[in-house]
Amino acid sequence: MDLVLLGGTVLTMDGDRTAQALAVDDGVIVRVGSTAEIGALAGSETEVIHLTGRAVIPGFIDAHNHFSMTTFEPVSVDCSIPPLEGKRAVLDAIAAAAQDSVPGQWIWGLGYRAQMGTIAVASLPQPLTRGDLDEVAPDNPVIVMASSYHACFANSAALALAGVGERSVDPDGGEIVRDAAGRPTGVLWERAMDPLHLLSMRAHIDRYGEEAMGDLVERNARRHLAHGITSVGDAQVMPESAQLYRSAEQQGKLPITIHEMRGGTGFFAEPAEAARGDFLDDNPTDRLRGGTVKIFMDPAHPSSARTRIHPDGTHEHIGRPYYTPEAAARLVRTATDRGLQVAIHALGNWAVDLALDAIESVASQAHASDLRPRIEHFSLASLEQIQRAAALGVIVNVQPPFLYRAAPQTEESRVELGIDRPQVPLRTLLDEGVQVAASSDSPCAPLPPLLGLYSIVSRHVRTGVGPIAPEEAVSVLEGIRAYTMGSAYAMSREREVGSLEPGKRADMVVLSHDPMNVGPEAIREIEVRQTYVGGRLLYDQL
Repeated sequence: MDLVLLGGTVLTMDGDRTAQALAVDDGVIVRVGSTAEIGALAGSETEVIHLTGRAVIPGFIDAHNHFSMTTFEPVSVDCSIPPLEGKRAVLDAIAAAAQDSVPGQWIWGLGYRAQMGTIAVASLPQPLTRGDLDEVAPDNPVIVMASSYHACFANSAALALAGVGERSVDPDGGEIVRDAAGRPTGVLWERAMDPLHLLSMRAHIDRYGEEAMGDLVERNARRHLAHGITSVGDAQVMPESAQLYRSAEQQGKLPITIHEMRGGTGFFAEPAEAARGDFLDDNPTDRLRGGTVKIFMDPAHPSSARTRIHPDGTHEHIGRPYYTPEAAARLVRTATDRGLQVAIHALGNWAVDLALDAIESVASQAHASDLRPRIEHFSLASLEQIQRAAALGVIVNVQPPFLYRAAPQTEESRVELGIDRPQVPLRTLLDEGVQVAASSDSPCAPLPPLLGLYSIVSRHVRTGVGPIAPEEAVSVLEGIRAYTMGSAYAMSREREVGSLEPGKRADMVVLSHDPMNVGPEAIREIEVRQTYVGGRLLYDQL
C-alpha cells in the first residue's frame, strides 16, 4: 500500500457515504472505510497521513475555465482594479512595461474592468482609448483585455499591425468602436478583437519559447492545485492554446488534466474545423483530453441575446446572436455526426432557446444523448427552459462565482426581462432533474471553488447584499457534487474521477475543516491543505 489517510472525514461523493479513512495504491483508491480497517492495511513502506479531523473530498474539477489565457498572466501587465486604483494607475503600469520593453515588442494587459456594456456601473473607470495607450507606449503595440474577455483596448501600433483602420468594416458579430469622425477609438468588441488577440498571443509564444511557456503552464497548474483543482475544462482552445498544452505535456510540465474544448481560429470565431472533426487527435495523453466543440451562441455586446417577456405575454428580442437557428443547428449536427460533444455558450435567455433548439434538432440521432450536450452559463433562464433542458438530457454548466460577484443591476435586469428564475437557480435545476456541473469561468470570475461553494450554499454576495433568492440555496454536499461528480460527468470522466471510490484515480483534496460542520459563512474561510493527483502529493500546506 502506497498511501493511507486516517482519522478524518472522507466525503466520498458516492451517494451520501462518508468515511474516516482511505487507502491508495499505485495512484488508485483501493479502499474507503474506518480508521481501524484502513490503518491495518499500512505496511512498513506506506506513507501515513493523519488527518486529525480534517476533511477529504475529491479533487475539484473546474469544467469551464480559460486556463490557456491565465497562463500568460506572469508575463502580462495586471490591469485589474483593484489592486490598481484606477485608470491612471493602469496607464502607469503600461508605461512601466513599455520602458522595460524594446521598441516593437507587444505589451499585453489583462483584467481591465471598465464602465461598458448593457449594465453600467458608475464606480468603474472609463474605457482605455487608443490615445491613452499611445501616450504611455508610443513605440510598442499594446492590447489590454477587458476582464469580461468580450472586449479589448488597443493603441495605434496594435491596430495597424492588425490592419484595423478608418476603412475597416466591422466583422459579423463584432464592433470597431469609432469616434465622431469615424476613426477607431481603440475599443474593439467580440469578433473585432480576435485578430489583435491572436497577434499578441502568437508574439508572446514566439518571444518566450517552448521551454519558458512550459514553465508558465506548470506555474498556472500549481496555482490551480493550491485551490484543490485537479482537472480543468479549457472552454476555448485555439491552435495556439493546443500548442501550449502539447509542448508542456512533452516537457513533463502538465501535472493536471486539461480537457480541451475546441473553438475556432479566433476566440469568438466559428468552430467549423472543430465541428468537422479536424482535431480528433485531442486525446494524445492521460493529461490531455478532447472530444468537445465550443460554440459561442451570443455575445455580451451590445447585449447578450435576450428575450423580454412583456406582461401581456408578447416577446421582444434584444441583441443579436452569433448564429441563425439554421446555422447553429448545422454546427451541432456536424459535430454530432462525428461523435463530438457540443458545449454551447449562452448568456441570454434567447440564446438559451437557440441552444436548446439546436440540441433538439439532433436528439433523434441514436448516439446524440451519449454525447452529453452542454450549455455553458445558462444565464437568466426560465423554469420552462430548465424543464426543457432536463427533458433533452442537457448538462447545464453554471458558474457560482458569478453569483458571488453579482450586482443588484443583474437582478434588476432579470425582473425587467420578465424571467421567473433568479441567477444561478441551482435548487430548481437539481429538483427538475438537470445534470449540473460547476465551474469558475476564470479569469472572468474568481477561481477558488470554495468561494463558489460558499455562494451557492449561502446565496450571499461580496457586497454584503443578500441573500439573493435564498430558496435556490443547495446543501454543502450538493454543491461539492456539482464541482466534482457533476463536472466529471460533463467531461465523460465519471468512471475515472469525481468521487472517492475504489478503482478511481486518487485525485483528492484535504481541507482544513469539514465543510459539513461549519456554518455557510465560514465555508469561504476553509483552506486547501493538500492536493493529490493520481495519489501524488502536488500541493502541501499540512
